[in-house]
Amino acid sequence: MQAMNILVVEDDADLCVEIVEYLERRNHRVLGRQTVSAAREALAAMAAKGELDGVVCDVRLPDGDGLRLYIESAALAPNCRWVLMSGAHDMDRLQPLLEDRKTRLVVLEKPMPLKSLRAALEEDRGR
Repeated sequence: MQAMNILVVEDDADLCVEIVEYLERRNHRVLGRQTVSAAREALAAMAAKGELDGVVCDVRLPDGDGLRLYIESAALAPNCRWVLMSGAHDMDRLQPLLEDRKTRLVVLEKPMPLKSLRAALEEDRGR
């Protein structure tokens, strides 16, 4: 598996660190952010350098919505894999995006095993 450049956006500090460290132990380069505004800055910088292979983003964040961040930012890096993490209450709202075959989006329901998160990021990237 080739190393990926991944942005993790999760407002729960402990969970953010857990995800970042898990992915780093699998040889990925990972940056963690806890707000939409910090994520926007990181997304723009990483995409401008061509260093954005994956985004893991919580749907509900203190200063915004991960789904809106995806909609606004996906075009910055069209080949980037997006994984949204959400509770069951958001699944109806996210379903139309999941049915769109052009979307490189995966939605995982929290809580999820980190192995599932890794598999969603690495899918179609080779082993």
